[in-house]
Amino acid sequence: MASLPTHLRQLLQAQFSWGLFALILGIHFCFAQQGGVAGSLWWYETFGLRRTDFLSGKLWQIGSYGLLHGDVWHVGMNGLLVLMIGARIEHMAGSAVMLRVTVAGVLSGGLFHLLLGHGLLIGMSGGCMALLLMLATLSPQSRMMPLPLSAKNLGVGILLAALILALINPALNFPVFSQAGRAVESYGLGAWFQIGHACHFGGALAGLLYGRWILRPRITLESLRRERARREAE
Repeated sequence: MASLPTHLRQLLQAQFSWGLFALILGIHFCFAQQGGVAGSLWWYETFGLRRTDFLSGKLWQIGSYGLLHGDVWHVGMNGLLVLMIGARIEHMAGSAVMLRVTVAGVLSGGLFHLLLGHGLLIGMSGGCMALLLMLATLSPQSRMMPLPLSAKNLGVGILLAALILALINPALNFPVFSQAGRAVESYGLGAWFQIGHACHFGGALAGLLYGRWILRPRITLESLRRERARREAE
């Protein structure tokens, strides 16, 4: 094990990331055997997140939606992000932190979808964005290959892009913003608004705030002693 490259060793040791990866792929495989979204519509309607259903009492949807995915590309991309970024977070902060930030991202992503999104929301994207922004916060100078960007700059770009795309969605009819969205649609890019940008923003925001909370200045006995000595000297 000692001879393995550092990133590979971190990946192999990331037990919780592998567990979550296996869970979401296993759930998707079970539904795929029943015909995917079309064949398992009741499950998606019951456990996916939709504003009208949530407000009518299906409160569990704000968490359960994260375990469902639409197709193999959707689950594959989210699963890969959970595994690769989650392993880094586990190595840096432990599996408990990785679990908490993923859950926080899913919940925050669901909340922002209720506020700014529309339609049915499924997928672990909120948790993935939380992991990515937490990594960008804890290790801002990391290079996010293959992009020639630092983690910090990529994180800021993701936050701004997700918020702007969420606000200009023509379905929301926000003054000025919706006009920009209709202009985007006129160029044949209406499919952009089928993505859960509000969820991405909410998840990313959760990861950013959680990372900054971890990096907050801590009060220690030594720091209290230094402060007391400073006051007595004055």
